[in-house]
Amino acid sequence: MEFYQKLKKMRAQKGWSQEEFAEKLQVSRQAVSKWENGQGFPETEKLVKMSRLFQVSLDYLLKDEDHPHGEQGTIEEGYYASQEAVEAYLLNKKQKAQKIALGVAILIASITLPMYVQEAFGYVLFMMIVAVGVAILVWQGFTVNEYKELETQPLVFDESFIQTFRQKSWTNRKRYGLLIVTGIVIIIVSLAIPFLTDNTGNAGRDPLLALMPIIWALAVYLFIIAGSAMEGERFITNNEDYLKENEKYEESSKHAWIHGVIWPLTIVVFLAIGFIWDAWHPGWLVFPTAAVFTTAYTAWKGSKD
Repeated sequence: MEFYQKLKKMRAQKGWSQEEFAEKLQVSRQAVSKWENGQGFPETEKLVKMSRLFQVSLDYLLKDEDHPHGEQGTIEEGYYASQEAVEAYLLNKKQKAQKIALGVAILIASITLPMYVQEAFGYVLFMMIVAVGVAILVWQGFTVNEYKELETQPLVFDESFIQTFRQKSWTNRKRYGLLIVTGIVIIIVSLAIPFLTDNTGNAGRDPLLALMPIIWALAVYLFIIAGSAMEGERFITNNEDYLKENEKYEESSKHAWIHGVIWPLTIVVFLAIGFIWDAWHPGWLVFPTAAVFTTAYTAWKGSKD
């Protein structure tokens, strides 16, 4: 039985008119009419939708099979992700990562300001910059996820596209790895800066020492950008494995935004206490304080949910 014959038969069995069927597929009635008359063939996205609507396998639609569920009796399920959809998803993820990385980098680099300007104006400006960094992170935490449906379902791809994408992703991983290595190297190099500063008791204002937060901010920016890109491409290339590993992620990360705000802010406070007031020893108490707060907040919100 040819495709157009199967299509006409299955639509009739469902009791759908051509107009109703076209509406479900989001195509025109004329397109359905052409398909049923053997004058055209739907694109992959529409075939996947048909498979789900009729509850038959793609093989049954495309091949001369008599069994609607194929040899294994299974139905091809999943969210069809076209090349355009995948590219849009990765671009969206990249843009979000850039904003998060910028927010975190601003928080870390802001410590440089009070190291140079220790008057009241310097501290006020410091707090204003910190507020900008926190605002960026909070805003991203409340941004609506436009690709939630894509991220929570098994994906179906065009075979030629996914093969090409996997090859491209393998090449990209080397570039992302280089960014991460660069970040690690510049952090290690920055640890030598204190040995290059003067010992006059005014090291807190030494230009070289003040470079450290800026270097760390750059390194963290690279880590976030590279890590997000690797995660996004892994989600596409190893979709089924990724979903299995992260099946509990949505519930556990429901209030993860609080961690994304509190921990960068905690690091800023710790570094500020150390660099500005030279109080590294009591300063470490900000970390257990942040841990208790975030844990309590997550537990409280979880109990309400």
